[in-house]
Amino acid sequence: MRKFPIGISDFKEVIQENYYYVDKSLFIEEIINSSGKSILIPRPRRFGKTINMSMLKAFFDVTEKNEELFDGLKIKESDTWVQQGKYPVIFLTFKDVKKNTFEASLKKIYQICFEWLSENKEILDHPKLDELDKIALNQLLKKDWDQEDLSNFLKVVSSKLEKIYNQKVVILIDEYDSCIIKSWTEGYQKEMIDFMRDFLSGGFKDNSALHKGVITGILRVAKESIFSGLNNLVTYSVLDYSTDDKFGLTESEVKKLLEDANIQTSFDDVKKWYNGYTIGQQSEMYNPWSILNYANQPTQGLKPYWVNTSANELIEVLLTNANADLEKKLTGLIDGQVMVSEIEETTIFKDLDAGKEETVLGLLLFNGYLTVASYKQVDRRYFYGLKIPNEEVKIVYDKMLERLLNKATNVNSSEILTALLEQDADAFEYYLSQYLMNAFSYHDVSPKSFPERVYHAFVLGLMAHLSNRFIVKSNPETGLGRADLLIYPKDTNDPRGWILEFKAKKPYQKQTLEEMAKEAMQQIHDSKYITTLQELNKTEIMLVGAAFDGKEVGCVIE
Repeated sequence: MRKFPIGISDFKEVIQENYYYVDKSLFIEEIINSSGKSILIPRPRRFGKTINMSMLKAFFDVTEKNEELFDGLKIKESDTWVQQGKYPVIFLTFKDVKKNTFEASLKKIYQICFEWLSENKEILDHPKLDELDKIALNQLLKKDWDQEDLSNFLKVVSSKLEKIYNQKVVILIDEYDSCIIKSWTEGYQKEMIDFMRDFLSGGFKDNSALHKGVITGILRVAKESIFSGLNNLVTYSVLDYSTDDKFGLTESEVKKLLEDANIQTSFDDVKKWYNGYTIGQQSEMYNPWSILNYANQPTQGLKPYWVNTSANELIEVLLTNANADLEKKLTGLIDGQVMVSEIEETTIFKDLDAGKEETVLGLLLFNGYLTVASYKQVDRRYFYGLKIPNEEVKIVYDKMLERLLNKATNVNSSEILTALLEQDADAFEYYLSQYLMNAFSYHDVSPKSFPERVYHAFVLGLMAHLSNRFIVKSNPETGLGRADLLIYPKDTNDPRGWILEFKAKKPYQKQTLEEMAKEAMQQIHDSKYITTLQELNKTEIMLVGAAFDGKEVGCVIE
């Protein structure tokens, strides 16, 4: 059995060292036949972007003899094979540009460009270049380089390569948005957006030396922000049919891989953990990183791999800053429901800051934290049924939500949870009050930043703890409306049940917390939220009406 290429994303190394390789070479054919001169392909992390880009590099590169790398692969049977080894290539990957400051990120990008020139130093004094050409190239190598020099890198180098080889250039930029995502979380997004606009425009906008350009990343950043004026850009996202089976593994590919590795685990179990992605027309796509890691050490059992590959700080920010309407959809998703919404395919960062539902859900979709279960068109608007794809990804949400609830220094989630499960009304109100006092700053719970975040974190944190033994439903239809939270044991012989209804005090409201909590309790009774639990023969039911104002909470419990 061949080794699996864990952490190896260089196509040439995978082939030459005889690692297990799933043939995605017809991706080259799709790129060549695409009507787009420049192509943007957003895909989730660890879905094979870098190895596919390095495969394109090996295919097109005029400076290397790479024909043998493709022996036995499907691309050799394609009419497009005649283009193998015909073009100079610029291939840069920005996957490691994740610095805390703009200056440090810019320096890292410069190092990447400098290394490319060092590895291709034969062009620096090539006889086909005149003195002005050489001065322009050496300007990029000087120690006192500036931002403008770096911005011109793609344009300058591609023009010189065309002159040397008398052939237009293929430009490949992998993980273009790593630095952009980091800049958003660290607060220097405007500077990074401005730089990347200039940098990419030099290579892809009005560049007469460009033959074909491919850009990969996670986000489809708004054209106005990054790709302004780039009229020849075509995007193939997870919603598009083109290249839909070229990133990630199809079900037949996974079955063959497990068979080749002689792994006997129930395929339904593997499917539950790592399947669930819909990409274009492909409805059974698997996370390749997780499949390869599992196949490499199957005796360790099915466990999360993809979720541990990098910090999920961007997603955690989105979850904790969600407004009330978005909170309801997020809690429904974590509860296993399919939530219907419009999505914004392009990422506009000011909309993320504002918690705009369509933008946040679009980002979660393109990041791989959600997938499409269905869609429908109403007039000219598209509505997507979104869900969490599999068990592995659900763990991401559970862990982050558990951290939200466990911020407290003096009170932890178990004390609140124990009081609730024991139906101890006094203890529940006391520990919840203490939790709010210790876990949050005033800013966290101020009316200006959506007080709903308090009970949002509380509800989601409870769900993370309870999901093994209890059915937890957020905003379920019951009686004459929707309760905020309904809980009952999976054990049908356990007579307990809980209904929680929350109210958050607005700045203009005159009611006391006790009055608001009584209002929440009255809503439980008037809307007959107890109906579902009664139908399930639950007889020991605890009703909770809770009202929040800053760090204060008031409860009415029956």
